[in-house]
Amino acid sequence: MLRLTARRTWRFFETFVGPEDHALPPDNFQEDPTPVVARRTSPTNIGLQLLSFVSAVDLGFITRAEMIDRVEKVFRSLERMRRYRGHFFNWYELSELRVLEPGYVSTVDSGNFAGHLIALKQGCYEMLKDSSCTVEDAKRLRAIAERAHAYAVEMDFRFLFDEKRKLFTIGYHVGSNAVDNSYYDLLASESRLASFIAVAKDDVSVDH
Repeated sequence: MLRLTARRTWRFFETFVGPEDHALPPDNFQEDPTPVVARRTSPTNIGLQLLSFVSAVDLGFITRAEMIDRVEKVFRSLERMRRYRGHFFNWYELSELRVLEPGYVSTVDSGNFAGHLIALKQGCYEMLKDSSCTVEDAKRLRAIAERAHAYAVEMDFRFLFDEKRKLFTIGYHVGSNAVDNSYYDLLASESRLASFIAVAKDDVSVDH
């Protein structure tokens, strides 16, 4: 049952990710009432796609070489995408990779993406231990790991943090240069990965 679920999940990325979308995943596919693909993406979507590549190798759906090719294509697209203080924006239109207005940095999305990038880095290091890993694959895996780490540490979480409350805001509106006036105040929330990453990076204090 789990393997079938994994295969069906992987089919989403095999079916809906292509060159016309710069090798990035759409947000969703709607079956009813008529088939529609939402051709926009978010940092969380991209991060989960990267982890799906690593999982697909572990499950035998693709080879390590195929995974490397796919990740490199994603990274080439990421290099073209506008960022703010190291953060990728909440939404991008896929055909031209432009930021969907209003430009917004989401604390949750950035935390998710940073965590996913660190997991991708560790996955690459694990693959380096395989005796079948060629010199060329090893070189490319190290490059992926280094860039994934760099993307994660380049995200500055300090401007998303309220020093008085010791809490993270929901996000930041780039156009109006203003943070949201709502905050995440529970550890058991979707923002907890952002909290762990920010503390580990020393962007915020452990008191948070």
